[in-house]
Amino acid sequence: MKMNVDCGRYGFVNSSVYGQKHCFQTEFFCLQNTIPVSNSSRKFGCAKMAYRDDDRSVSTHHHENPQSIGSKCPFHSNGHSQIDFSVRPENLRDNSEENLKGFIKTRGSLIPGQQFVFWWVGDIYAMVDEQQSKHLFSFEGYNIGRMIRVDNGWRLLTREVGLYKDPITGKILDGKWTNPYTDEQNEVVHVWNDPVNQQFLQKSPSGREFKVPTTLCDQDVLWNAEVFLNYPSPLPRSEFPEKSSSDLYQSAELFQFYTKKSDLLDASMPSAPCLISWVRVGQWLPWMEMGNREGKLVYHCRGKKLEKGFEDISDEVKLYLHKTGKEIFAEAPEDFARPNETSWTYFKKLLQQKGMPRADGTVAIESESDGKSLSYSDRKNVSKTESVALTEKTMTREELSQFDGSDVNKALLLSIKGRVYDVSSARKHYRKGETYNCLTGRDSTWAFVSGKLDLQDYSEITSLESIRDNSAAIESLSESQADDLNHWVEFFDSQYPFIATLEDF
Repeated sequence: MKMNVDCGRYGFVNSSVYGQKHCFQTEFFCLQNTIPVSNSSRKFGCAKMAYRDDDRSVSTHHHENPQSIGSKCPFHSNGHSQIDFSVRPENLRDNSEENLKGFIKTRGSLIPGQQFVFWWVGDIYAMVDEQQSKHLFSFEGYNIGRMIRVDNGWRLLTREVGLYKDPITGKILDGKWTNPYTDEQNEVVHVWNDPVNQQFLQKSPSGREFKVPTTLCDQDVLWNAEVFLNYPSPLPRSEFPEKSSSDLYQSAELFQFYTKKSDLLDASMPSAPCLISWVRVGQWLPWMEMGNREGKLVYHCRGKKLEKGFEDISDEVKLYLHKTGKEIFAEAPEDFARPNETSWTYFKKLLQQKGMPRADGTVAIESESDGKSLSYSDRKNVSKTESVALTEKTMTREELSQFDGSDVNKALLLSIKGRVYDVSSARKHYRKGETYNCLTGRDSTWAFVSGKLDLQDYSEITSLESIRDNSAAIESLSESQADDLNHWVEFFDSQYPFIATLEDF
């Protein structure tokens, strides 16, 4: 029998989520007996918690992953070998400069302007007093950013995406969602926050020195940040009673960042690999139209800083960005701007663009120039662009292959369901080296059916393998796959010139 001791998280316990009262700190650990059973092991343990008011490190031991995440990730500097990026973990608590340097290395990069991506996945639950909680959504998203050096500190420039998914199928919700509390069909509004900027100053205007709480646990450094938001809601109850549950926006956002001491110490590593945990307790989302109901949402997510940045984002998400016209979220902002966008301010813009009536009967309208924030389904309804009429021109696959971006003087063409479109107007997304270039110069029907950009691998669904060569396999698509494919055709009809049909499709 082998006895292990696993370190637990060490942070704040608050008597009031919104009152931000820091009552005491907690420390806990779990004693685990690992009992061999054939070729596997089972763990049995009990948690022990103790309250304390000091700031000591956790000194228990635990089994470290034999491979440091840093050894797997290319986070080392290229062309900056003369710069010392090392951070001393033992100085994080008492040295403000070292704390700031370590946090920037963890949260982003010590190379100004270098882009990085934090990705997360998790679940969203509804909690109503005296009722069983409900699992409403799965949730996937990312934050793409860069650090910029300023006097006295750093600025963090980011955009963030959050996509609500069906908790059973894991599919991105696109269109209507059946609300289990009201039985109404609500239009889903995903998170498209641009910008989400912050600044981290060595010393604040009030003279307070920068310091993010840390816990040293064996070979790990644990950073914790608690953010309690309480400000006037962009959707006041007097104007939007069904959308807003309060005149104040209130939420608690609880973050944990996990890094290795060895990665912080590495002088050649400007950006430390990092795992994250994120919990939010907040109000009903305005698009759920539950402003007159009691209750709250609890988000529970985990993730990491991605090894290859945006390249590591799933093909499903990349295609959804393209489908909704949100390709801007593939890059971090380059300039610091305010105010920050939130789900509430973004939703209000959608209401204004649609001319949504307020409670007093007036209509909120913004200029048409703000229509850039509309979702694809909204743009489709208000767009004056008509689908291009069918053409008699045909094109062979060999002819189509000449328009894949290899020759910068030629148009960029792609085919979906045998329909050839000129996507040259979006060259910055389809040219060589860009995310969607693999869709050009060929029929990409399978990519849109499967949600995978790797067109070389058709082996996962063998019944659809022939979709590369002809339209016969379309007949075997499920109803949802056929609907998705037709939706893509509608999207390309509304956005790009339809110039030919594929001869052998």
